Amino acid sequence: MLDAQGFRRFVVGLPGLVAGSVLVGGGLVAVAWFDYRATQRELLGLLGAQATALSQSVAAAARTSHAAGLEAERELALRLLGNARLLREIDRREALTADSLARFFEQNDVFRVTVFSPEGARVLSTGAPGPGAGGGAPWAGAGRGRGAGRPPWAGGDQSREPGGAPRRPPWAGGSEGGGQGGGFAALTERLLTGEVDEAVSDLHAGRWPGQSRLIAGVRRTNGGAILVNVDAAEVATLQTATSIDALLGGIAASAAEIAYVALQRSGDVLVQGTPPDKPLAAADGSEDGRMRTTAGGRPVLDVATPVALDAGADAVLHVGMWLDGLASAERRTWSRLAISLTGALVLGGLALGLVWMRRAYGVLSRRHALAEQALRRRDRLAAMGELASTVAHEVRNPLNAIAMSAQRLQREHFRSPPDDAGSEDAEARELLGVIHHESRRLNGTIEQFLTYARPPRLARSPTSLGDLVARATDALRAAALTRGVTFDVDTREAATADVDAAQLAQVVDNLLRNALDATPSGGRIDVRAQSSADRHEIVVSDTGSGIPPADLPRIFDLYFTTKTDGTGVGLAISQQIVGAHGGTIEVDSEPGTGTSMRIVVPARQGEDDA
Repeated sequence: MLDAQGFRRFVVGLPGLVAGSVLVGGGLVAVAWFDYRATQRELLGLLGAQATALSQSVAAAARTSHAAGLEAERELALRLLGNARLLREIDRREALTADSLARFFEQNDVFRVTVFSPEGARVLSTGAPGPGAGGGAPWAGAGRGRGAGRPPWAGGDQSREPGGAPRRPPWAGGSEGGGQGGGFAALTERLLTGEVDEAVSDLHAGRWPGQSRLIAGVRRTNGGAILVNVDAAEVATLQTATSIDALLGGIAASAAEIAYVALQRSGDVLVQGTPPDKPLAAADGSEDGRMRTTAGGRPVLDVATPVALDAGADAVLHVGMWLDGLASAERRTWSRLAISLTGALVLGGLALGLVWMRRAYGVLSRRHALAEQALRRRDRLAAMGELASTVAHEVRNPLNAIAMSAQRLQREHFRSPPDDAGSEDAEARELLGVIHHESRRLNGTIEQFLTYARPPRLARSPTSLGDLVARATDALRAAALTRGVTFDVDTREAATADVDAAQLAQVVDNLLRNALDATPSGGRIDVRAQSSADRHEIVVSDTGSGIPPADLPRIFDLYFTTKTDGTGVGLAISQQIVGAHGGTIEVDSEPGTGTSMRIVVPARQGEDDA
């Protein structure tokens, strides 16, 4: 369990521990953020790659479907043109009649056959009736010439691609056997005027709703025209089913991950799925044509890819991928990162706490060892003091009797000086003088024993540590100069302490004298006095010979000294005085380098253990 000083050290070290934890946490957050950004880029890259591959697949499917629809129309047109050529050959050999035309109608799957004279008059016509017409048998009749206006059965609408551009079959155009397509009236006009000999119209809507027509016409040998009209509803249905609009709609409806599929072409935008909230741009300059947008208020990754649908018809295909899955993955990633980060911070905090506890344990272990050493020294000194007190009391009374007896003999029997220096009286006087002198010396030693045995009584008063140290060093400065030793005193951080000034000055004086005796000429003695909120310190360091490690445990023992003229009492008394203040004297010495003595006194009287 930590004492008050250990707890204060813990509080002092707490900011460093917190700073270390914050630093480690910041590093982990940075690593987690970079990992998250890398994962996000990878996921967006995968989505973008999927959308790009889908765009290319859609473009390939659109080209294939478009080609399939045109191929079906081409096959039907070629068959229809072959029928018209057959009728022209029959008409060249023998003039077409209503009966021959009716037989042809019955034998071929056509909707209507019409024959025009060179003047543009309809001379023959046979075909199936339209919705609402009576009878199902073929019919024949005459029509109006080309000067009478557009026939009522001529369709005029042209089939168009998505985006409104008219579709022209790849086989339409040229001179012989071709020409620009069109409706029934336009095709008839071109054949009668001799502009073309053969032509096929565009796939267009019929006269009645829901119908699609394809017309092939040839110029008759002697002038005029033969036109064969077929029902192209199946081809129109095929082209509708294989159109880009249907293809995009099917893709948008089949995949839940796709928000929309949009085709930008010739300024028009065809969108299937959930329309984007903002108009789409061809490209926004972002990486690989990707940009984030919204559709229906939900986040979407838009991938714009240039595609080629057919010759000369480049477009931009937008595939919008829902980012809900990415958002869920990001949340899961953040959750995992938060858990990992929390665990790492906890482990980092535990590691830092363990390091701090190991350091604190080392400090406490050293303090405990010092405390045990001080306790053993105190017990030993107490035993020595008790022994000294006992011996002093037992010796003092006989010693006083001996001294008084010697004084009485000298006073009563040897009042006058002896006549002869070598007489027996002179020798007796000398012996009584020795007895008296040695008795006084032994009495002084006994006084030292008694002084050590009695705990010092403190007379505390507010004392300036700086002034106390300054007076002690000033008293010895002359002796230091004589020996060639300098004092370096620093008391700037010293405060006022509640101590016994006289006894503490005795301790400082004793330490300074020991340092001066141990420091050779040219050496230096550093004296530092400083105060903190919980204690006062006075440190005396010298550059002397140091204390041998074997002597360190005994330096505070009574009468232990390594000096030839020392008594071995000073450090023992100093330790008693500092202990009475509730403090300690800490020693740090290295042979050949010097010794440092540190006096530590608590700042508050309640913390002493005198």
